[in-house]
Amino acid sequence: MFFKCHNCDSGKTFGGLLKETDPMLYKQYVMERYQTGVTGPKPNKMPEFEFTKPTFEHKHDEKLIDSLLDRVDKLHEACGDTHTHLAVEYVKERGIPQDVWKRLYHIDDISKISQLAPKYKDRIKTTEPRLVIPFFNEEGRLTGLTLRDYGNSTLRYIMVKINEDSPTVFGLDVISKDKPVRIVEGPLDSLFLDNCLAAAGSSFNKIKDLGIEEPIVIVDNEPRNEAICKILHNNIKEGHKVVIWPDIKEKDINDMVLANLDVEDLISNNTFQNLEAELKFTNWRKC
Repeated sequence: MFFKCHNCDSGKTFGGLLKETDPMLYKQYVMERYQTGVTGPKPNKMPEFEFTKPTFEHKHDEKLIDSLLDRVDKLHEACGDTHTHLAVEYVKERGIPQDVWKRLYHIDDISKISQLAPKYKDRIKTTEPRLVIPFFNEEGRLTGLTLRDYGNSTLRYIMVKINEDSPTVFGLDVISKDKPVRIVEGPLDSLFLDNCLAAAGSSFNKIKDLGIEEPIVIVDNEPRNEAICKILHNNIKEGHKVVIWPDIKEKDINDMVLANLDVEDLISNNTFQNLEAELKFTNWRKC
C-alpha cells in the first residue's frame, strides 16, 4: 500500500507514513511483519495471479446534467429582475463575469448527484443546495463535479468523480493549447482569466501529462504555505513560467478582483522564468 497526498504531491509507502506519524506504532508494525515472515529474502518462485475479465461501466447520457442541474445563466434569465436565485446571488457576490455563468450549475439537493454517479448514493447523506462546477475532458465528456457550499460549511467542497481515470482539471473543454495556458488552483479563480485551467487543488503534477507546451503556473499568494512554495519552486526548476505575486495582502485571484486590483496587469508584470524567477521566489518567501 502507498500513501499519496494530492495537495502537496508527497508520496510514501505505508510503512514510511506510519513511521512519520507514529514511530512507536511503526516499531510494532515492523516486529509484526518480521514475525509473520513478510520481511526477509524474496521467494524465488514468482507468484501466480488470477485475472478476471474486466467489466466496464455504462457511460452516462451527457444530457442528464442539464436535466438534473440548473445552469446559472438560465436561472438568471428565468428569474429576471423580479427575483434573485441563490446561485445567481452567489456568483454576483463573487464578482464572477456573467459571460462564464453558463459553465456553472446549481443543484437544490446534493443527494440527487447519485443519479449522475451511483457510487455516491450512500456517501452523500445531506440534502443542502450547492453550486456545481462540472469537469469535462477535451472531448466535452463529463468526468467529475465539485459541489461548492454556498455558506460557511466546514466541508466547503465535495468532489464527485464520474470517471476515476480522468484528471480533475477544470477547463480542458474550453482552452486552446496553441497559445500559453495559465494554470491556477481553484476553478472559480480560472473563470477570471482567458485560456486558463484549474488544477482543482494545488497538485499541479497532473497537468504535465496533458500536452501543455507553454504553461504559466499561478499559485495562490501564500508565501508561508510550504506545500505551495514547494510546487512553485519545482515548476521554476523545470523551466516553466510562473507568477510571483508582489507585496499584496489578497490570497487568490477572486480576492484580488473583489479588491478592484487589475489581475491581468499583475500577472503580466509579475511573470518570471529561470534565474529571475528564482530570485523573485526567494524574496517572495520572505514576505
